[in-house]
Amino acid sequence: MFLISTRERAVGFATLTAGLLVALTGSAAAEPAPRAAVTDETCAAADARPTVRFLDTDSGVPNSATGGGCTINDLIDDERAWPNHGEFVRHVVDVADSLAESDVISRADAGALRAAAGRSEVGRTTSYVPLFDGTEASFDDWAYAGQGGFDLLPDGTIRSRVGAEGGFGVLWYKPQEFADFSLRLKFRDDAPGDLRANSGVQVRFPELTAPIEGCSDNLAWISVACGHEVQINDSPETAGNDPRKTGSIYGFADLNLAQAQPTPKGTWNDLEVRVVGQHYTVIRNGVVINEFENVPGLPFPGRPDDPGSSGRGLVGHVGLQAHGAPQDVVSFRDVRIRDLS
Repeated sequence: MFLISTRERAVGFATLTAGLLVALTGSAAAEPAPRAAVTDETCAAADARPTVRFLDTDSGVPNSATGGGCTINDLIDDERAWPNHGEFVRHVVDVADSLAESDVISRADAGALRAAAGRSEVGRTTSYVPLFDGTEASFDDWAYAGQGGFDLLPDGTIRSRVGAEGGFGVLWYKPQEFADFSLRLKFRDDAPGDLRANSGVQVRFPELTAPIEGCSDNLAWISVACGHEVQINDSPETAGNDPRKTGSIYGFADLNLAQAQPTPKGTWNDLEVRVVGQHYTVIRNGVVINEFENVPGLPFPGRPDDPGSSGRGLVGHVGLQAHGAPQDVVSFRDVRIRDLS
């Protein structure tokens, strides 16, 4: 996955390997040297998927912790543009062998990782491209419409900020529109106190630069009325809370809290939104939680002025939502996309 740069990953893995070599070459009487780990700073948001995956290939091997806040998926870079498939397989062999030598995984699991790497399409198909990688330069590729905003934090995350008078806004990636894609990112509910935050991921909407007839005169609402929102909301199912929970295709394919598979507040979650044609798939922490076919003619319940499913096109921008209540504080990081056209 694309959590860290290739250079950071190489440094972290070199540190791990160096620790293993010390342990293997030390004298028999000496205490075994502790296995070096990737630092917490490198893996500030560990991959939480249950098994090790290489793009769409599931190895079936548990995604075990490797130290320093990382998991195996963090050490295996399946999302970069590898020069060829063989180079990726060699990368997996190196990682798997070192993890087996350090007793993080069994030899059988190392073999399963090697076999899955060979079956995978990594190095033979499109790779992920970072849209926001924690740097100011990548943040500058995004524009904001509406109330509130997003702040870039020193740790490479962006956090939603509520406007002085509340309101709704969208941070949107302006350089490019996308057709069929897999959009992956990390999100974390940072609501204050015991409250839970509301946010969302907006997809396939027109640029938010001028009112669009049939969509909205409000720029931020164009992303809602002429695009789809994938909801982020793990609030309790009590009066006053939005009943549409995380993973809902808002208003068209809504989930309850159990279906959303919520996590405790302050937990980094991996979210993938996969869109092919008019089929939408939402994957949270490696588990498919929602699927929706955007067939024409579906109305938006309770919004008679909404253009309905027919107003959602086959290409558009992607964005992140800042909701309007004081508790709606959500952080994002590692936003990347893969062309599935």
